[in-house]
Amino acid sequence: MEKVVLAIALLFCSSTIFSQSSDSIDEKRLKYGFNLGLNYSNLLDDDKLPENASVTNNFGFRLGVLADYSVSELFHISPKAELSFNNSKVELDRADGSQLDYEVMPVSLEFMTHFLFKDNKEKLSPYFYVGPNVKLPLLLKEPGKTEFPTRYDFAIDFGVGVDKPLKHFNFAPELRYSFGLHNVNGHPELQTLYFHNISLVFSFLG
Repeated sequence: MEKVVLAIALLFCSSTIFSQSSDSIDEKRLKYGFNLGLNYSNLLDDDKLPENASVTNNFGFRLGVLADYSVSELFHISPKAELSFNNSKVELDRADGSQLDYEVMPVSLEFMTHFLFKDNKEKLSPYFYVGPNVKLPLLLKEPGKTEFPTRYDFAIDFGVGVDKPLKHFNFAPELRYSFGLHNVNGHPELQTLYFHNISLVFSFLG
């Protein structure tokens, strides 16, 4: 739990840094803000699970801070730091009828850089982006759960969204798919697990 609190504190510190850095750069080129959204985990086993194991995926949520730097009218760079609460696990059935749950990346601290292409318009600006995402798992130990860690992940993010200018800030809902490329499994009874997720994210930039 302390790691989660520390991660949230780091996100707020990052938000302060974004805010201070904007004083030295043209406000029209740099914006900063925060985001929040819903996740749906998509854990893939590569068809190598043992017969007594099954994968369960479900919803989670995320929150973070971000900046948006306008390189040109059509091209933006958007670094983000997000704390993601995921909900996927592998259920292992034992011969005595009991069941053990291996939770895969229940909480992760993610650092990403998205390269964004936007069709700037006055009322509604559609955009799409692609970029790398490094996911660092935060291990939470709970009674009745296995304590095997999840390995870090490197993913490629793809997303589409729209940017709506409002009076005091910009509101940008987007749909993002994160395609995990690294084997995140740390359980000795399992082989290969790839962690993907799809997110509906709402960003607020000012």
